[in-house]
Amino acid sequence: MYLYNLRLYDFRNFLELDLEFKNGINIFYGDNAQGKTNLLEAIYFITELRATRAFREQEVIRYDQPLAFLKGLFSTKAGDIDRQVTIYRNQKKEVKEGENKKSRWSELDPSISAVYFSPEDIDLVKGEPSLRRRFIDNLIYRIRPSFYKYLQGYQRVLTQRNTLLKTIKIKPGMTKTLDPWDEQLSELGSQLINERLKMLQRISSLSQDYFKTFTHKRNDLRISYRSEIDFSNPELIKADYKNKLILNREKDINRSFTSVGPHRDDIDFFIDGKNIKHYASQGQQRLTVLCLMFAQRNLLYTEKGEYPILLLDDVMSELDIHRRQLILGQENHQVFITTTDLKFIPEEILEKSFLYPIKAGTLG
Repeated sequence: MYLYNLRLYDFRNFLELDLEFKNGINIFYGDNAQGKTNLLEAIYFITELRATRAFREQEVIRYDQPLAFLKGLFSTKAGDIDRQVTIYRNQKKEVKEGENKKSRWSELDPSISAVYFSPEDIDLVKGEPSLRRRFIDNLIYRIRPSFYKYLQGYQRVLTQRNTLLKTIKIKPGMTKTLDPWDEQLSELGSQLINERLKMLQRISSLSQDYFKTFTHKRNDLRISYRSEIDFSNPELIKADYKNKLILNREKDINRSFTSVGPHRDDIDFFIDGKNIKHYASQGQQRLTVLCLMFAQRNLLYTEKGEYPILLLDDVMSELDIHRRQLILGQENHQVFITTTDLKFIPEEILEKSFLYPIKAGTLG
C-alpha cells in the first residue's frame, strides 16, 4: 500500500497543494518552520484520521479559514482507494472513500495506515502513564476495532462508579450499591488487561529484535506491564480486581475516585535491567521508541497484509550513520522523511530517494 497523490486545501500553512508520490523513500527538505512537519501530519491525518500534534483537530485548519480539505489516492493490493477528509471548525469532520460517507472506523479500508515518529515521541517512555496506556490501546483498536466497546464500556462504568463514590461520601448508607458496579468494572477491566497483555507480548518481542539489531546485540530491551492487580493467571484477573475494589472501598469513598484498575496501570521499559525512564540516556530512550514504532509497523503488516506508510520527522539528525543505514538501507516500502539538511541522509539512500524541497507552505 502506498500514497501516490495528496491534495490539500487550507491545511496548516498550506493554502493549496497537489503532490504526486512514489512507492519508496520520499524526502521533504528545507529550513525550519516551512511546512515539512505539517506535510507529514497531513499524510498521517488522511490515513489515521487524527492529528499528530493538535489537541483539537480543528487546529489543523489554516488561520481564519472555515475548513480544511485533504484528499489521498492510495494504491493497495485490492485496488486504488480515494479517501477524502473535510475538517470543519464547528462540526464533526466528514470522511469519504469514493463517494461513500464513512461514519465508523470499521467501515474504512483496513489496508490504509501509517506509523509516525518524531523526536518528541520520547515522552512515550518518559512521560505520563496515560501516554503508554493510550499507545497500547490504540494499537489494539487498530488491529481489532471491536476492542473499542470494551474500552468505552469500561470508561462508562468507571465514571458511574466515581459519581456514586461522591454520593456515598455524603450518604454512607448507600455503600452496598457499589456491588453491581464493582461486578461490571471487574468484568470489563479484566478483559481490557488481558487484551493489553496479549498485545504487549507481541510488540515486545518485535521491539526487542529491533533493539538488538540497532545496538549490535550489545544491549537487551525488556518491556513489562505494571498493575496493582495480579495478572499472573489470566483466568483469575477478574476475581483479584474485584477483591482489590472491595479492599480499597474506604479509600475510594474518601477520595471520590477509583484508585485501582487498568485506568491506573503502566508499562515499564528496561535496558539491561535498568528502568529507562530514570537511568537511560535520551538517545537510548529515543531508540526504544523508534523500535516500538518499527515493531508496530511490522505487527500491522502481519495483521493487514499491507505495510503502513512510515513517517519519520527530523529523525536522521538524531541517529549515527550506522543506524540511518539500518533504518533505510533495506526499505522497500513507502517512507516519508523530513530533514533540514540532506547531508543527514546517507549518499546511497539519497540516490534512490525522491526529493521535495519545501518552502513557506509550497513546493520550493
